[in-house]
Amino acid sequence: MIFRNISTTAAVIVALSGCGGGGDNGSSTLIGTSPTPTPAPTTTVPAAPPVQTASLQTAVAPNYAANSYQAGVFARLNEFRTSMGLGPLNQNTKIDDAAINHQNYVRLNNSGGDAHHEIAGNPGFTGVDPLARENYAGYPAVIAGEVIAFSNILEKHEGMAIDNLINIVYHRNVMMNQNIITVGMAAETQDNPLYIDMGATTFQRNSGDYVGVYPVDHQTGIWLTHGLETPNPFYLEMEMTQANMCTKTSSPISIATENSTTLSVTSFTVTETGQTSPLDARLITKATSPQDGSYLGANVAFLIGKAPFKANTSYTVHFVGNATGRATGTTGGMAIDKTWTFTTGSYDRGCSFVQ
Repeated sequence: MIFRNISTTAAVIVALSGCGGGGDNGSSTLIGTSPTPTPAPTTTVPAAPPVQTASLQTAVAPNYAANSYQAGVFARLNEFRTSMGLGPLNQNTKIDDAAINHQNYVRLNNSGGDAHHEIAGNPGFTGVDPLARENYAGYPAVIAGEVIAFSNILEKHEGMAIDNLINIVYHRNVMMNQNIITVGMAAETQDNPLYIDMGATTFQRNSGDYVGVYPVDHQTGIWLTHGLETPNPFYLEMEMTQANMCTKTSSPISIATENSTTLSVTSFTVTETGQTSPLDARLITKATSPQDGSYLGANVAFLIGKAPFKANTSYTVHFVGNATGRATGTTGGMAIDKTWTFTTGSYDRGCSFVQ
């Protein structure tokens, strides 16, 4: 999992404050006349900035063959994004080429580095990272990301591969990036995983009061545990092993506000329906550890139980917090108090390895 941004944006906020005049103006007072009144102090209050309006692109049908593996992945990825109120991604054939090039590089070199980076001079080299590889393929991206996954051995199909990615913290976070606009992929084969590359030359944006959650309200069939993932979001607590994931985690719950905002968490709980005490869970945000700060934005928070969810069981999530930032149109921040529910599936489909 990797995301790189080479664009630098400097935001300068100018606050206008008014100065009121007042006090002794040096005028004299004549006997038998009323003193000249002193003007009352005045203050000019800066107008609150407007709430940022959404600017989301229109979905365009891909040219992947009907019923193909790529068409299935594309549809599931956009279904995931749409359910959260995010803008759709549109296929770009040059990013398809970049993903296929990298899949070929890894095959030729048995990685030849790590799963997302290439080494110059090796066979099939087209760029050190996803951004360079998209540029090499002819797509002038300013941000680029990549996720990789195999399907579950027992359920080897495109839905399983993309669901593996959705079911883990860092990879879900990449796929719900609000700014990206394009996607391409290299299909999974018997020996090679699925590669999904994403990028943007210009950004789409959500509204300043955006709040997106996953699982979404009333969603069903939620997995019971967090899958295996590299890097390890639990690195301060435990090793990334199948045994740990299948016994010490639940499927992740996430909340996100507009990309430029900072989300603060007052309370974030998940409770089994019919129970009064929330589950014992861990909070993962940009502030929780140095590694998490490298992979997560300030606008997202994840909650993962310390034990698996129960099968065929309903849960209620309650989040209380605040989002600050000019996009919200408020000076004191946007208060959030949100409750939603979801229901788990009949068995655990997680614990498939992704990178």
